[in-house]
Amino acid sequence: MAVQLCNQCIQALGAFDYVAANKLAARVSKISPTLGSIFSKLTNCESIFTQLAFLKPKWFFRKDNVHLGEEIPSQLRPNEEMSLTNGIDTPEGIDLTLILGALKDLVKVRQGQIKIYRSMATYLLESSSTLSLEEIEKMATMARDMHLSDKIGLLGVGVEKEMNVLYSLLKARDAIVDYAFQDSCISLFVCKQDLTDWKKLIEEQEFPEKSSINSQESRSSSTWRSYFFGIADSSKGYIRSDVLPHTIRWQMRYLENLTSKTTLYFNSILLAKERKIVTNDDPERSLWKGLRIDYHDQICSFRKRYGALSIAFTYEVSPDIPFQPQGYVCADTPYEAPQGIHSFPFIYYYPKPPSREHLPNIITMIQDFSNKLNDLKAGPIFFFDTKLASTYYLMRVDPHVVMVIIYLDHHVHRDQVTIDFMESLVKSLRGSQVVSDLMSLE
Repeated sequence: MAVQLCNQCIQALGAFDYVAANKLAARVSKISPTLGSIFSKLTNCESIFTQLAFLKPKWFFRKDNVHLGEEIPSQLRPNEEMSLTNGIDTPEGIDLTLILGALKDLVKVRQGQIKIYRSMATYLLESSSTLSLEEIEKMATMARDMHLSDKIGLLGVGVEKEMNVLYSLLKARDAIVDYAFQDSCISLFVCKQDLTDWKKLIEEQEFPEKSSINSQESRSSSTWRSYFFGIADSSKGYIRSDVLPHTIRWQMRYLENLTSKTTLYFNSILLAKERKIVTNDDPERSLWKGLRIDYHDQICSFRKRYGALSIAFTYEVSPDIPFQPQGYVCADTPYEAPQGIHSFPFIYYYPKPPSREHLPNIITMIQDFSNKLNDLKAGPIFFFDTKLASTYYLMRVDPHVVMVIIYLDHHVHRDQVTIDFMESLVKSLRGSQVVSDLMSLE
């Protein structure tokens, strides 16, 4: 009986139904107060974790989560264990021991995930991460090797899915920054597929005390584009967002942010591919349809209204990271690094790339004002060239990418509309707003 109630409580936790989990933990307490206490505290810790409370020091106390890993074994000392399991050699006693051992592993994984979330917040705010992708991959491997999905069912599946999603998001983030088109697409697809499968599993769960939620029946989207660029809502098969925990909703937001960033950075590559698949007979097949954030549309609207000559993003090629204009290259292909002005290619431009006569000014400004461009708290730099009668605005987005706006007139003072537009766009591309959402308290 105790094992069945424990498994039901774990199932409710895996479905993020903390009301049901608390009720089931109370039932467990009637059989074993010690075991019931563990599940009650586990429910509280899981609720705190999924609210991302550890990013809000005012609301989060370390003892709420970290000490649970010490509390489980301490409450199962040999003299208590026998009374808890009614005989360790019984089938039920063995099952409870396996469950409690898995919960110890769960807490260890959660502590690692806390480090990942904090690292992501640091990166998005300061463009420097305290954890490398390799370290996160090791954490993901550790979680898989624990086989939590076999031991604690849906809760274990969720832990593994969450680790995979976090790894895919970070891998996509780095691939986009390094202008690796193929790796970006694969990581975004894998991330979205994991999120879709995870949410479907959550919706399918049935257990005692399940909270009543008026969510729509899950069904797969029929449009091919939804698997990559399109962001479906509840009307297209997703669980209502307000019943999902803050962790998953934030992961969805970050996925949307990275997907939109991909469509901007790899705009020319995607346009070329779209022309091959979009026909007049099927105008719905558009790579951009369904995007929540359309940077290209924002740029077009700004230029139309304020008359900029060109809006472009230039990539600074570095010796340590190969740059491929097409975003990928076949294995064993010899690499020749771009030289001179070709080491500052435009990866995006509208309506056309700045003419060759503007390149010396742009390159000189990037090199001479590198300290200010690298200061994430500084706004765009401003420069007027008397010879070309052109005004330039530059602002760094990523370690390799600088946004450039050119006007064919003299701006005596910095144009505030341009400054505001650049700061807003760059903030969105960096993901600063996403981390603000990550740290907001609901």
